[in-house]
Amino acid sequence: MTNTTEMPVLIQPPTLSVLKLVQNDESNDFYIVGIEDTALLVVSDLHCKVMLKQQVTNNELVSISSFRKGIYIAKIITETAMVEKKLVKK
Repeated sequence: MTNTTEMPVLIQPPTLSVLKLVQNDESNDFYIVGIEDTALLVVSDLHCKVMLKQQVTNNELVSISSFRKGIYIAKIITETAMVEKKLVKK
């Protein structure tokens, strides 16, 4: 007699690899392409200080004109996944 135990199947959440962060260097704006519904956008500096937190939709223009020059991390969070993108303010 063999005792078998079913192993749980781990399902990976869908990735947001289709998301693109498109920057306009001249106007210090960017938008995110590939959001299906809405997402939470959290922009932090390299010291993890939250600079911006807002709900965004696909192709919505986001301004970072008030930010200092430097590198920031844009975290895009949906109901099913999360992705981080590098954002450079020139």
